[in-house]
Amino acid sequence: MLNLKDMMEARLEAGKGQRQPQQQLQQAQVQAQMQAQCGEKLAGVRAYSAQSAASTLAPLTAAAVSTAVIMYPVDVMRALTMASAGTKEGFSVTAHYQKHGVKGFVSKGVLPEIAKSTVMRVSKFFFFPVICNNLHGKPAKDCSVGQKAIAGALATVPEIIMISPLEVAKIGMQLDHENKFKNNSRVFIQEMYKTRGVGGLYVGWAGMQWRQCFWTGTFFATLQWWKNTVEPPMVNVGVPNAVATLVAGFLAGFFATFPNAPGDVVRSVVQKRVFADPTRPAYGISPAGVAEHITVAKEIVASSGIRGLYSGLGFKAMHLGGSGALMAVLVPFFSNVMGINYGGV
Repeated sequence: MLNLKDMMEARLEAGKGQRQPQQQLQQAQVQAQMQAQCGEKLAGVRAYSAQSAASTLAPLTAAAVSTAVIMYPVDVMRALTMASAGTKEGFSVTAHYQKHGVKGFVSKGVLPEIAKSTVMRVSKFFFFPVICNNLHGKPAKDCSVGQKAIAGALATVPEIIMISPLEVAKIGMQLDHENKFKNNSRVFIQEMYKTRGVGGLYVGWAGMQWRQCFWTGTFFATLQWWKNTVEPPMVNVGVPNAVATLVAGFLAGFFATFPNAPGDVVRSVVQKRVFADPTRPAYGISPAGVAEHITVAKEIVASSGIRGLYSGLGFKAMHLGGSGALMAVLVPFFSNVMGINYGGV
């Protein structure tokens, strides 16, 4: 016969056997619930990418066009100054004004610039939150500085493919001092394609990709920090929120110029030389194009020192600082006016 101890042990074992299926069932239910929650989050990310993102194109376009028009005269001075890097004559605002008048700052290549800058800004601001959601699995506001920098840099890849021909046309118009192409970007693009092929439409690609990656990645990575640092003390002393945001956006764009500048200067020189010399190859998107930029960068440093890679930095910083400021204010403004939520800035 079983003694009392054996009977108690038998009952305990039987109880364990009954509890184990219950515990397993509870664990399975918890796991299923967690998977469902993860699925909902992923579905939300996909929904944003597919639906909400497309609706942001309207406010982004309105903000980008406004910014391009306002900042164009500064862009002209920036382009002409950088294109003179490594040369003895340099660029003088006074001399340019005396020769071309006010028209010289607002007419040369204006349509390609507005078109190019609009596409460029819409593209980067459109893809930035989409990449944050799809690459990092969370909204841009929840991403770390490093994650924002990566998303911002990657967001520039599509825009360079789209804007390069327009950028080439704009620089060509701004450097066409003899008015050979009658300020007609279409004629210039046709001539480049006819004489240089597809590579002619992407001359300076390596430098353009450099500048876009570094500026955009830095801007998006630091914008929130500048907002947190600048806006509260300014608002506390009575400065309007819009003005405080304008200042924060300017600082983010201004300081993002420093890693951006060398690539932009080098590509400006590369493009200027290709435009001036019909026999010079136009490499476009290729390893040879990257090598060409490295060679030109060395020549600029040999001629003017490291400082040469920052030619036109003042105009460029004002241009990109102003662009960052306007986009930081105008994107939320047009989003609110149109009733469309934008999750990038």
